[in-house]
Amino acid sequence: MNLFDALVTESGMDFRGFLAEYRRAAALLHERTGDLAFRNVDLTDKSFMRWRSGQVARPHHPAPAILKHIFGRSVNELLAPRSDEQVRSLLAVVDPVLDEGEMAMTARDARVHAADAAARLLPDLSLDQLEDDLVRLARDTGAKPPHLIFMSAKELLGVARVQLDRTQALSQRGRLYRVAGQASALLAACAFDLGAMPYAFELTRAAALYGQVAEHQPLQAYAHGYLAVLYYWSGNPAQAVRKIEEARSFSGIGATGRARLAAIAARAYAHRGRADEAHRAIVESVAERGRVEDDLHDGVGGEFDFDLERVEMSNSASLLLLRDSAGAEASARRSLELIAARSANSNPLVIVPQARADLASALLMRHDLDGAADALAPVLTLPREWRGAGLTGRVNAVRTELALPAFRSAQLARDLADQIDDFTLVAAPQVLGPGTTRIALGGGGH
Repeated sequence: MNLFDALVTESGMDFRGFLAEYRRAAALLHERTGDLAFRNVDLTDKSFMRWRSGQVARPHHPAPAILKHIFGRSVNELLAPRSDEQVRSLLAVVDPVLDEGEMAMTARDARVHAADAAARLLPDLSLDQLEDDLVRLARDTGAKPPHLIFMSAKELLGVARVQLDRTQALSQRGRLYRVAGQASALLAACAFDLGAMPYAFELTRAAALYGQVAEHQPLQAYAHGYLAVLYYWSGNPAQAVRKIEEARSFSGIGATGRARLAAIAARAYAHRGRADEAHRAIVESVAERGRVEDDLHDGVGGEFDFDLERVEMSNSASLLLLRDSAGAEASARRSLELIAARSANSNPLVIVPQARADLASALLMRHDLDGAADALAPVLTLPREWRGAGLTGRVNAVRTELALPAFRSAQLARDLADQIDDFTLVAAPQVLGPGTTRIALGGGGH
């Protein structure tokens, strides 16, 4: 028995139904790649039955790519002989698996299409629905893990691209470019959480370009600010400082967006060791916001929002970089207190674990090992899909503190270090599978 046979049986497809799906997938791949091998493909009933019976180890091109597109699994995984128990185990995996090829293709499509233009006119109702779908998805980021958000955001980006090819109305095109930019920004955040830094950069630049085409300054400011995050995460704090200063030059940004940029600036300056500027940015990030709003950070909200608990969580990481344990502890505790006070509207699975990890690092700086272990304990039980790159980086920072001479003889420190190693071994970036270029998970969080 093999997995291909089990999937065909489970779907209820006979040869005629599978052949139609096979040809449809080939046509899509030809459109995407331009590879002539995908044109007019055919498949015989005999070959189909040989695949099901496991008589063929690996069919010739383009069959492997077509099968991968249909089932989301490699041809080796589909056709390898397996026991009934092994097949049942593979069928039980329900979460979609992203691979590098799909993420690369999505990022490349977003970048290439960001400069395109054309077409006719659309009903406004269809644009209203697309915008509503984007808002719902952005606000779902605290309730769904990143690989699922990625799939939905990819679909919204595709719809926006298709509709751009159907309207010439400038007002409609501006709305569609904003949706495309916001979807690209969500895709970038997911790529970051999944540890795929090159695609996070590419998708963020696509978001910035869409914002430029739409002449939407809040989206441009958001994207340039996110580039600063990606730069300091990838070990280039000098470029992060330049990018955040560029982001803060855009106009039309509400108080929420300004607080977000100030918090990112604090981290960028802290990475550069510019303590005075970092502290000034921290003060600015928690200042009274007033009523100035914009339609991205406040209107769409969700992933684009930056409420005070998120600001405090970010500032705790900046203060840790400055080795200000008291300040970092205070910020992390304020974040947790604010979340506890209004948990109905917060994203505890996103913010709480990161604040707890920062709190653990701050406590270790003042040699409170028991307190650090208590703070980190709930974090280490999180499901794999919630162990994003930002959180994993913070947890690894705790691991670094545990390696200091003060804790070398403590059994609790050794036990906690082992638990952290187990935690990071099965973190969310593993969803991408082998072969993906990932970021180094060893710094402050997002």
